Amino acid sequence: MVLLALYGATMGQGVIWYTSQFYAQNFILTKCLVEYEQANSIILIALLISTPFFVIFGSLSDKIGRKHIILTGMLLGILSYHYIFQELYNISDVSAKTVQPEKEQVQTSRSLSAGKEYIQLKTVTQYYTDGSMMRTASRLSTHSAIKLPPPRKEIVLGESAKWQMIGWIALMVIFVTMVYGPIAAFLVELFPTRIRYTSMSLPYHIGNGVFGGLVPFIATLITTIPGSNHLSGLWYPVGVAILSFIIGALYLTNRIDKNVGD
Repeated sequence: MVLLALYGATMGQGVIWYTSQFYAQNFILTKCLVEYEQANSIILIALLISTPFFVIFGSLSDKIGRKHIILTGMLLGILSYHYIFQELYNISDVSAKTVQPEKEQVQTSRSLSAGKEYIQLKTVTQYYTDGSMMRTASRLSTHSAIKLPPPRKEIVLGESAKWQMIGWIALMVIFVTMVYGPIAAFLVELFPTRIRYTSMSLPYHIGNGVFGGLVPFIATLITTIPGSNHLSGLWYPVGVAILSFIIGALYLTNRIDKNVGD
């Protein structure tokens, strides 16, 4: 029963949770190149919008059982993650936006390095018709033999694009509320009182701490493999969620809260 709880529920719940919140944050920072403060404000607003659904789906699971809600959350993540993350990428893709060349700004500055040498920095700010802007910072050198790091880019989204991204993140967090809202009651109902604490603790913490906690690391690592793209990392959480969904659909029961303590 411990293994069934792990592989049929908490493993899938863990990857849905960490993908929708933590890997999504990593993705919009490192792949979409959204500016740090704006990226975090997008996550914060999305969480505020979606948090009440923890209570809604927890309450609903008291009426119709936990299994169907948890598995539906997993299935929605499996089916939609590639589409949603591509939409996040498209929202921030400045190559698809119309630039306003007359507003372009170029700044050159100098900073003192650890070796007491001045480093010249060039920052180019481009503006787009949707209200977005992109800053590109690059180092300048008068010595052609010096290998410089690639330019650093960051994008500040316009209001419309920002709220589109908030909407997609909020939708994914709703998937989290579906798998996470009922999980505590599900685990309580799965085991008799005398062994409940150990039995529910083991699958919960492995499912979330190992399978879920490794999502940002493994997914990001996959995107660095030659031949991969910005969406390749999603195959890890999606694959784990598929396995968990199949096991849960075949073997989990759909007990309701009136059975707590039996």
